[in-house]
Amino acid sequence: MRSERGAEMLLKSLDDILSGGADLSIGKRWIAKVREASTTIKSFGKASDEELLSLHGTILRKLSRWMERSADKNELGAFFVIVAKEYCAQGVPLSELTFALMLDRKTVTEHIAEGVVLEGAFQIYALMEAVNMVSDFYFLGMHYMTKGYLEETFLRFRVGEDIPVEVLTKYFPDNFFFKA
Repeated sequence: MRSERGAEMLLKSLDDILSGGADLSIGKRWIAKVREASTTIKSFGKASDEELLSLHGTILRKLSRWMERSADKNELGAFFVIVAKEYCAQGVPLSELTFALMLDRKTVTEHIAEGVVLEGAFQIYALMEAVNMVSDFYFLGMHYMTKGYLEETFLRFRVGEDIPVEVLTKYFPDNFFFKA
């Protein structure tokens, strides 16, 4: 009986994420973590609750598509690149963005594992699979967020400063989405 309850809790928490039913509750928990880390992520932490909830809701919808295998890394990459460019333009440091994204991953993982009683190999593997998918999504997000932020920085240097492209490509040797 406990084994069935553990499996039901895991399925419910995953269904909450996939259906969008957990956006607000997980979002509020994430915002609390962001506010707690305000000394580490000062600029990002100044965003309004509404802005953070909106961002979180969009991230969870992308995560849901990722977990349903209906979104590929190109779709996710484009999303995270845009997010990074927007926050770069606002002057939010990249380190704060990646820290906030890590807090979001942690909050989602806690939600998935909450109330799950692990009895038996099936439940352990199911939980590990779900947590691995969440982690893969967020690590991919951090990868593309970093690319987007660096690309925006490169473009701002190129337009706003008198720095030759050769010098910029020397210090920004990434393969960006635009042509240098």
